[in-house]
Amino acid sequence: MSRTGKRMLSNITLLRGTLILLMGLLSACTTNTDAEPGGAPAATGGTPVTEAPAAVTPEDSAEPERTVSPELPYTAHTLANGLDVPWEMAFAPDGRIFFTERPGSLRVIENGKVQETPLLEFPAPFMSKGEGGLLGLALDPEFERNGFAYVYHTYRTEEGGTANRVLRIKIGSSIAEISRVLLDHIPGDTNHNGGRIKIGPDGNLYVTAGDRYEPELAQDQTSLGGKVLRITTAGSIPEDNPWPGSPVYSKGHRNPQGLAWQPESRMLFSSEHGQSSHDELNVIEAGANYGWPLIEGDETGDGEPKLIAPLAHSGDETWAPSGITFITQGPWSGELLVATLAGQQVLRVSLSSSGGKPAVTSLFKEKYGRIRNVAEGPDGTLYLMTNNRDGRGNADAQDDKLIALRPNWK
Repeated sequence: MSRTGKRMLSNITLLRGTLILLMGLLSACTTNTDAEPGGAPAATGGTPVTEAPAAVTPEDSAEPERTVSPELPYTAHTLANGLDVPWEMAFAPDGRIFFTERPGSLRVIENGKVQETPLLEFPAPFMSKGEGGLLGLALDPEFERNGFAYVYHTYRTEEGGTANRVLRIKIGSSIAEISRVLLDHIPGDTNHNGGRIKIGPDGNLYVTAGDRYEPELAQDQTSLGGKVLRITTAGSIPEDNPWPGSPVYSKGHRNPQGLAWQPESRMLFSSEHGQSSHDELNVIEAGANYGWPLIEGDETGDGEPKLIAPLAHSGDETWAPSGITFITQGPWSGELLVATLAGQQVLRVSLSSSGGKPAVTSLFKEKYGRIRNVAEGPDGTLYLMTNNRDGRGNADAQDDKLIALRPNWK
């Protein structure tokens, strides 16, 4: 199928009960993934984005500053600084916040302070190079009882190549230990490693894998590259996976880096880097093919296989989306937030129940630099992770930072 084949606008309707959700988002990545700066207005084919007023002006101090505008119902302050490319965070029932740093450290925040000694520093054959390293992190649903967590990391193979794998680790009060390998031989390279892992509402582990700059892997059913993968927390293949005996859940992805479930519908959303702009927001369905490298943007192709166009894409703009989260508390409940790297902002996406385009608002534009992740804590606090020390940003003496946005409505 030609990438210059017939274009047609795709309007995907998602029906769950009587609820129809259509949502769109602009997020993109250049050929060099998230290397290029963003900041231009949304281009043809993308969803219009409005820019919110400068609502938060926090400084690197212990005291938060009040919001300037009531339109932003949060107060921001820097919870931690001087971090080394933080990538993912996870919230324990006892109040601890665990987070990964890409060079290989698993760390913890207790009582609002980052503990100086890492819980675990990953040993060889672990490797951190380019976009690879210690990436995703998720806690077991029974973490209080078993102390299990799951991480995604890059390593050097015995043959001298690069690959990624998913490990189960056990976290204690002051130390963590590697328990076992759950999924191995995920294609890896300097770039395009994917890396996000999340526990779904079904209790299974979902994993995003990039195409490691080999686009054909995304359509190769025998490869784990360019896929969303699904395994149990014990490392086995769920019986209801779309391809029996395979961890592949969906295919045709380039470099997906965000996963989040819409709370009411339990639909799975994913953010993905495009090749040259055309970043994507997709709704992931079991067995679906999202088209890379056969289509991009609004293309759907003709004939078989059936290729699914994104819910929305960024047109000609480059945003490089990474972590995403649904807000479940407060006045913004039900909305989706998306962290962007090259775009240097957070996108606030308001869902539409009528089949129209969503409203997308830009938050913190160029305020914090490159933003790797956004997550909502149990008490409704939002957390942003900057990645200005990842080799592509302009780091200052305080980078990288973990910024807490405390709810104003409580």
